[in-house]
Amino acid sequence: MKKNMLKMAFVALGMMVCGNANAQLENILKSVAGEAAANVVGNLLGTSKVSEKSLVGTWSYNQPCVAFESENVLTTVGSSMVSTKVEKTMQNGLTKVGFTSGKVVMTLKEDKTGIIKYNGKAVDVNWAVDGTNLKLTFPLLNKGVSMNAKLSGSELQVAMKSDKLLTLLNAITEKAGTVNSSLGTLNTLTKNVNGMYMGLKFTKK
Repeated sequence: MKKNMLKMAFVALGMMVCGNANAQLENILKSVAGEAAANVVGNLLGTSKVSEKSLVGTWSYNQPCVAFESENVLTTVGSSMVSTKVEKTMQNGLTKVGFTSGKVVMTLKEDKTGIIKYNGKAVDVNWAVDGTNLKLTFPLLNKGVSMNAKLSGSELQVAMKSDKLLTLLNAITEKAGTVNSSLGTLNTLTKNVNGMYMGLKFTKK
């Protein structure tokens, strides 16, 4: 029964992507067909407005995540088994640029300024909240990234389209070449999947 459901999910996802990216993504999906879906928990985008007060503080990066717009999208894409495989691929790429658990710390201050500490350096940011979105702006680089923000207790999940994640990582690490070579393929594979987002999870310190 589970195998038949997965096959149907693969076909549905195949209709959502195109060209070589379609074939490559199908290979990723098939590689997880033997995993038990009951042991995997999918992520959804946040739908509740986040308050500025709740985001003030220091957040330590924990792990990557994949988020979906709705449970319907999650089901169509092939349950949360897809997100688990993509998250593993993301983590491999993030590790190559030194973006690992506990090594990246983001502090958001009440005056809307902040600092992201990474690999021994500090990157200045400005931040703002708009409904369910958190926007980080990097003054020195004149770049900004808006992302969906979801709070669950002491955990903060931020999610965005894969190209925006590359922009965010490039701004923080200043290793565009390494970031693009490590995660660029994943961006190609997933950018045309409607309702699927890449993200990062932080824990409040």
